[in-house]
Amino acid sequence: MGAFLMLIDAILLFFFLLMATAPIVDAQLVLPLSLFPEWMVEYKNWYVGGFNDYCYVEKPHFFIGLILVELVFQWPLALAMECWPESRGTTPLAWSMAPLCSPPW
Repeated sequence: MGAFLMLIDAILLFFFLLMATAPIVDAQLVLPLSLFPEWMVEYKNWYVGGFNDYCYVEKPHFFIGLILVELVFQWPLALAMECWPESRGTTPLAWSMAPLCSPPW
């Protein structure tokens, strides 16, 4: 049982680290590049050059909107869950997001 819980903890740690760092790469499309370190700009350029991602190359309006939603809503919630673990047990995120995700009828 202890090994299983350690595996779950490792998976969650990977997920939370990914959630904390992925928006920083996406933010390069909406914020000035001078705000980011050189290695991060080079990483984004490597990704765009290697995979020719349509959303990064052409910057469609819907993708910019999704990035803004990610930066304004998703990223602060993910950081709050990582930085203040005592908030995890009070109100689950699924309960607080339920009114936004439920159908209007």
